[in-house]
Amino acid sequence: MGLLLRAQDILPRLRRGGQEHDLYDEGDRVIKVTRHGIFGFSPGIELALVDSSDDARRFHLWEATPLQYLERLALMNQLTPGLNEFEGVIHQSSLGEVAIVTSQPRFEINPVSEREIDDWFARQGFQRVTSSGYYRRDDNLAVFDAHDRNLIRSSHTLIPFDVIPCRPDGGFLQFIEETLAAGHTLRAERRSSTDS
Repeated sequence: MGLLLRAQDILPRLRRGGQEHDLYDEGDRVIKVTRHGIFGFSPGIELALVDSSDDARRFHLWEATPLQYLERLALMNQLTPGLNEFEGVIHQSSLGEVAIVTSQPRFEINPVSEREIDDWFARQGFQRVTSSGYYRRDDNLAVFDAHDRNLIRSSHTLIPFDVIPCRPDGGFLQFIEETLAAGHTLRAERRSSTDS
């Protein structure tokens, strides 16, 4: 199968998904198609005007680029091998947009608690950075948006199927390390700018 998929074979089958995807079932997999040029979020820091005694750095989630979206899927596959498959792209000529098509296994939805999520990430070697964000120093992997709607239990295993993983660097990595060293946590603020 080529990477350019036929929009007319996919678009009529879609049902509304989450914030950035529409979906449909195909056998034992769920096909996910990005919607309206939205590719999820990418974490980072931004400077704010604050009192000179306060830290001007703020943790933010910006709209991700297509490349950041694909990098996120690859990192999710490191957390859960084989979770995501890249199926291709479709061109929606009526909208002038390109959408990314991926797939994931279909899971039974078994809700998980925040405590279960915290425990699972701790067992994987992560430290908690935000109420739904974790950082593992060993491989410089951060995972954000890891709340009860983005992780499920399948049998006795938790699966982070729609989280925001990244490899922080520069000032963002320094910010995370200083935050953890001080025993503080971060709070995310979403922004619509794609500059990160």
